[in-house]
Amino acid sequence: MSKPIVLHIGEPIKYNHEFYENEFCKQFQVVRNDCPDRTTFIQALKDKKFGDFAAIYRPHFQTGGEMGDWDEELISLLPSSVRIFASAGAGFNWADVDALGRRKIWYANGAGASDEAVSDTGLYMILSVFRNFTRSQLAARTCDPNQFNATHKLIATISANPRGHVLGIVGLGNISKKLAYKAKAALGMEIHYYDVVRAPDDVEKELGAVFHSSLHDLLSIADCVSLHTPLNAHTQDLINADAFAAMKPGARLINTARGQVVNEEALVQALKSGKISAAGLDVHYHEPQVSKELAAMENVTLTTHIAGGALNTRINFELNAMKNILAVVGPTGQFIGEPLTPVNKQAFESVPA
Repeated sequence: MSKPIVLHIGEPIKYNHEFYENEFCKQFQVVRNDCPDRTTFIQALKDKKFGDFAAIYRPHFQTGGEMGDWDEELISLLPSSVRIFASAGAGFNWADVDALGRRKIWYANGAGASDEAVSDTGLYMILSVFRNFTRSQLAARTCDPNQFNATHKLIATISANPRGHVLGIVGLGNISKKLAYKAKAALGMEIHYYDVVRAPDDVEKELGAVFHSSLHDLLSIADCVSLHTPLNAHTQDLINADAFAAMKPGARLINTARGQVVNEEALVQALKSGKISAAGLDVHYHEPQVSKELAAMENVTLTTHIAGGALNTRINFELNAMKNILAVVGPTGQFIGEPLTPVNKQAFESVPA
């Protein structure tokens, strides 16, 4: 009996060779995509070049995107045999996951693999925006004693310890739960949050977290706002001029989610006016282009979308995508269960079996 086919997009396995050979390839026939662009990939789907594959496997989020966005055009061409699209990476704004769900195709991301790294980055950003570490680093790198001394004197007059301040979390997911725990335990911060779905009582109790039923209610009391929402039609420009107006004077903003969750022009104006005292951005609106205005500000900490950028993350992205497929696809290509990290559960389950 032939094994179910998995369409592998992007670069080959790099880390989990033993699991790939001994577990994954024993269950599936892996076919690699060799189409260099969207046009040829679309033609390959029309021609059924890859056969009636049961799963799509993308082990590295920085490769495997040569066909562009997974929109209705691509999804409509997938064979009815497809059960799951399992990808590395936490974000999925490049894929219409609800359209996949309506085709009875699971979409599973790399949730969990990057939780530790991203929450650690959030903790770094909190310290940086409260203590003005970026301003201090820039001064030190001038190698100018006068600049060194001037910044040494200034920093102590404009910085604060995070302890006792309110960390306002927008979107209480796995990453932000870890950040909340670390910020409370290590830095002594008070945790407040807003989400469209309230967390269970035991989660709130464990984190000591206070729920707010509206975003602006949270913004009005937070000393530092940390963003943890996916990018979609509802969250693009979520933090706009109105949101900044609702924030406390001198509040701080951290974004390790997606750049377009924050309206960049509104952020620049809020920083220039002093409404926002500092910002920490790992993600950027026009990424990989960084705003030159933001880059020129000494009270803005900027990194290159590396919040999850640890080797441990990459290893687990690759491994967990394989495990998601193994959890869903049986020996004849049939459904045998749910993925470990489903994204489109609501859309998938809205379709009759």
